Order: sequence, then C-alpha cells, then structure tokens
Amino acid sequence: MNFTGLDWGIVVLYLAATLAAGLYGKRFVSGLSEFLVAGRELGTFIGIATLAATEIGTITFMYYAELGYKTGYASFINGLIAGAAMIFIGRTGFIVKRLRALGLMTVPEFFEVKYSRRLRVLTGILVATGGILNMGVFLKVEGTFLALMSGVSLDYLKAIMTGILLLELVYTVLGGMISIVITDFIQFVALSIGTILITIYSVWVVGLDKMYNVVSNTMGEAGFDPFTNPDYGWSYIIFQILLWMAVDTCWQTTAMRTFSTRDPETSRKVFSWTGFIYLGRGMMPMIWGIAALAFLGTKESSLNAMPIMLSKILPPGILGMVVAGMLAATMSVNSSYLLGWSSIIAQDIVLPLRKKPLTPRSQVLLNRVANVFVSLFVLFWGVWYTLPGPTYFYLNITGTIFLAGAFSAVIAGLYWKRANTTGGYCAMIAGAAVSVTFFFFKVPANWAGFGAFTAAALGMIIGSLLGKPNDRPALSA
Repeated sequence: MNFTGLDWGIVVLYLAATLAAGLYGKRFVSGLSEFLVAGRELGTFIGIATLAATEIGTITFMYYAELGYKTGYASFINGLIAGAAMIFIGRTGFIVKRLRALGLMTVPEFFEVKYSRRLRVLTGILVATGGILNMGVFLKVEGTFLALMSGVSLDYLKAIMTGILLLELVYTVLGGMISIVITDFIQFVALSIGTILITIYSVWVVGLDKMYNVVSNTMGEAGFDPFTNPDYGWSYIIFQILLWMAVDTCWQTTAMRTFSTRDPETSRKVFSWTGFIYLGRGMMPMIWGIAALAFLGTKESSLNAMPIMLSKILPPGILGMVVAGMLAATMSVNSSYLLGWSSIIAQDIVLPLRKKPLTPRSQVLLNRVANVFVSLFVLFWGVWYTLPGPTYFYLNITGTIFLAGAFSAVIAGLYWKRANTTGGYCAMIAGAAVSVTFFFFKVPANWAGFGAFTAAALGMIIGSLLGKPNDRPALSA
C-alpha cells in the first residue's frame, strides 16, 4: 500500500477547501429559485462544468471499470452511446430547449403544466422512489473505493460512508444549487486531472499489448464485439439509446442544469459540449477495468478490481491526488442527487397535496428537511442492501422505473397535440410496472429496460387515443 502522510494531507486539504467553498454559497441564497436552480443564471462554461461534474462520480468510475473488467473492449459501446446521445440532444435542442422555455424547477412540474396536478404527484412519487433507490448504493460503492485506495480496513466502511454523507449534506442543505455549482467547478478541475493521471499511468504500467491479450484469451470475440457479447446485444443497445436520451432530458439532476441556464439556447450549448466529455467519462474508466483484469487476473471481485490495482501501482502523492479527485467526484454527484430527489419530495409530492400554499422561505425549509430525510434513507439502504448483479445494470433499472414513462409523456406533451392525462397515467404506470420485473422475476436488465420503454410508449399512445382530449392549452415551442 502506497498511501502515505503526504496523500492524507492532500485529501484533507482538498476536503477543507471544498467545504469552505460550499458554505460560501449560502450567502447568495435569498429564495427558492436560488436554492433549486441557482437563480437561472448559469452560462455555457459554468453549465458545462457543473453538468459534467454532477454526472461523473466515483460510482460512475466504479461501474464503468466493472464493465471493462467483465466485458472487455465491448463495454466501450456504453460510453459511445452516452456521449452520442448527449451530443445529439445538444445539437438539435430536442426536448431541452422547450423544457427550459417553460421556466420549470422539476421534471414532475411539467406534468401539472401539461396534464394534471394528480399526475404530477404520481410522477413525483415514482421519480423519488426510482431516484432514491438509484442513489442508495452510491455510498457503499464509493466508501469501498476510498477504503481500498487508502488502505483503511473495510471494517470502517460504515464510518466512511457516514463521513462522506455529512460533508455533502452540510453545504447542500445550507446553500442548495448555488453551493453545488461553486463546488462543482472546483471538483470538475480536480476530477479531470485525476482521470487523466489514472488513464496514463494504468496503460503505462500494464501495457496495451497485455490488455489486448488478456481480453482476447479470456473472452474471445465477445470481449470486442458488443453484438455477440451475451451481456449486450441488439435489445441492450436499443435500451441504452432510449435510456440515455431519457437521462439527458428527464433525469432530475440533469434537468436541473437545463432549468438553471440563462435561456433555452444556453441549455442547448451546454449539452452539445458536455457530450464530448461524456465520451471520455465512459471509456477511460473501462480502460482502467481492462488494465485491472490484465494486472490482477480474473479472481478479484469485478467491482473492487480497479481500486485494488490503483492502490498497488500509483506512487505516493499521485495516489493522494487521485483520491482527492475521486472525492471530488463523489461529493459533486451526491450533493446534486440529494438536492434533486429532495426537491421532488418537497415540490411535487408534499406541496401539491397541501390545501394552503407555503411561503418561499417555508418552501426552502421544506426542501432542507426533505434533504435530510433522503440522506438518512440513502445511508441505511447502502448499509444493508446487496446488489443483485453488476452495479451498472442496477442503476439502469432503478432509473427506468420513472424514466421510461416520463420520457414518453414529456415527448408527447411537447410535440403531440393529442397527448392527454389518460395517456400520461398509462405511460408512467406501464413503464414502472415492467421495470420492476427485473427485481421480482429476475428478468435480464436489457429486456426489462427495453420492455419498459416500449410499454410506456404504447401506454401513452393508446391512453391518449382512448381518453378524453386534454382541456389544457397546447404548449408552444
């Protein structure tokens, strides 16, 4: 183990700087708009940094490296789809420009604007459920990474998880989106440095020839061709395309960046450029996973192989910078997710059910209380839940619980005049029902995901055709 006092010093210094920057953002929070969408003042460059930092975390590196370790170079298809989907949305402005023009704060809010308040509440429940379950495994995976990298015994995993959560909770509860944007910029810089260092060092130490040979010898053609790999195939690839289109437009933490930009054109530019970062976001960690396979062999845990390799090959100083970068990724993602899912509970479940509206100040307090609730659930879920398979597949399906229906309902609501409330209900219920077959009936993730998006689309179309025409005015472009 190469983790020294120098490395601990780098990590502690970084944590102190991040916490101070996050607390600094509290002074700029004067109302709900600043707390949830940073006053809608994000420009292109800050928007790119905060969107990239929000969706690139330690959990991201862990599940992508696991795919590289298990499926070799065929795993690159995941990174290519994620990047290409975001570039497409950015270049065309598909969905994001129209959503930004509506001046929303949450995705379920759209359902009240277009459909009905009750559908907004149902959507909020599904979004909060899927999102919190999705985030529920973050702390355990991230804590395992940090323990393995630093040499701390896994016996202290719960303490590490709690410490990470408390740091994120302090500045998220106090400063909301403004604090997150400030820390995201710092974390984006640290994260970029750490990612590049790991990639160069892994390839240099292990060697490209050895990486190629181990994939060829252990996996054969399936390690290079995603169409013949049993974990992928056509159904999986179609599912991933639909999933990433939905994530980029209807995932609450991503959508909050859309809602936080200055105008619709800025949101389009942010997505267009961030898509190129997403290409590296996926494929570089997969390279680490392949390097871990070549360095350690096939007997290690697929999830733990990458951090074990890094702890052995990175020298002191570099190791501390990498751990600091990964902490940057962890805090960036988790703080945004805490704010995103708590805002759904407060704005789309509690407030619509109240007969009397709350003042803006009381709404901020409600969001802060919801933030604490989500944090406690995530902590306890992470302690006792055991993943049923690869982390990436679990995250895909928990997200699909609401993404399948929301994607269909948002597209229809923005682009189809016939879309109505009945169709919205059918889409949300059908998408969620098919998604959970992954957990209760052990349906493969690709079929459960592909089936959920298909069922949601059919539900939207059939429900809208059979239901009463929507009495709400059509949404303009």
